[in-house]
Amino acid sequence: MQLRTIVNKISIVAFIAWVSFFPEPIQEKYHLATKVFLVLMFAMLLIKKQTSIFKLNDLPFWFFLTAIGINVFFAQNRNIAFKTYFDLVIPLFSIYYWISEVISDEINLRFLTKIFSIFSILVSLGGFLEFLFAVNPIYKYFIQNPYYERYIVRIVRPMSTQFNPVTLGTYLLASLPFNFLLLKQDKGLFKSLGTIGMILNTVVIILTFSRGVLLGLLASIVAYLFLQKKYRLLVIFFLILFISITVCSFLPYPFSRFSVNWLGTQNRGILSDYRFDRCIMALRIIRTHPFVGLGLQHFRIRFYEYYPRKNVVHYEFMIADNMYLTILSETGIIGFCGFLIFIFYFLKRSLFQLKQLNNVPFKKGQLLVIVSAFVGLLVNMGAYELFYWSNQYICFCILIGCLRGFLQCL
Repeated sequence: MQLRTIVNKISIVAFIAWVSFFPEPIQEKYHLATKVFLVLMFAMLLIKKQTSIFKLNDLPFWFFLTAIGINVFFAQNRNIAFKTYFDLVIPLFSIYYWISEVISDEINLRFLTKIFSIFSILVSLGGFLEFLFAVNPIYKYFIQNPYYERYIVRIVRPMSTQFNPVTLGTYLLASLPFNFLLLKQDKGLFKSLGTIGMILNTVVIILTFSRGVLLGLLASIVAYLFLQKKYRLLVIFFLILFISITVCSFLPYPFSRFSVNWLGTQNRGILSDYRFDRCIMALRIIRTHPFVGLGLQHFRIRFYEYYPRKNVVHYEFMIADNMYLTILSETGIIGFCGFLIFIFYFLKRSLFQLKQLNNVPFKKGQLLVIVSAFVGLLVNMGAYELFYWSNQYICFCILIGCLRGFLQCL
């Protein structure tokens, strides 16, 4: 085995382990090391490639990177906006090209799939044990976690290595496609691991009792069935979903979080006053800063200037709690349009490519799984600021890199 291949595989293992097992405080403390690592991976890619890695199809990506950076020059606190911009751009830029080149080789794709599956099994197993025994040694003994006491009492909402139930659910949501690919494409031990990963990840996603993550999971399933034109299964799925939500409406907390009321109007639900207040704030911000927004990370900084009520809000909730509203408010119409163009371009190309692969079911199945998972993550982004959580943002970048890889090599 060539030295370059060995280094590449070690890098994949180390990077996925870093994302899987090290919580947010560790990520924040060593964020510079993460950026240096990713830049080195990108530099090695440039050295390896004989031809340019930059393609005309990357223009929407470059437009997005540019569009979300303009606000930096107009932000009240330029230092914070500038740092946040590089916190977003360096991982996305590096992973976008590195991972896309990694998975262009089927052997590397299989290796990445196996590693992600194994590590996600360990993370979800930790979450399941946390739920059973109501203890997480990581936060009880080693890392201070402000959410720990809140979610470890009564019915436990597991956090495992991801610091928060919502972010744990998002990590597992992004891991599901790799378990599914392993289940569909491998045999023997790894096929069994894929099955175990699918079951454990799904169970722990539900046990986090996160409505946003659950909606993301449901969106992934609906997208997968719809794109495969399995309409009968889709109808059955919706019937089961309707029955499940109805049953949860009569169950106590935390199952009531999946009830009609909790999904709708109660406790930061989709139609709650909490959500409407954030929508009003976003509209007020766009009226006063239409093109470039307030600046990255400034929704919280200037919260009370646009908040429609007079009550005091806890610091934790001085956010849009919705990545789309955050992008719109902090980067304005320019940044928001850049994001939409970037996302819709990838989805449109992916859907077009799926039609072209009707005679290549193996590759079509791979792309379909990644697209469905990406749709789930996009839905999940409507529930919190995914880009401002390191591991979850990296998961988003990995899926984007996978999509580019499939679209470039098909």
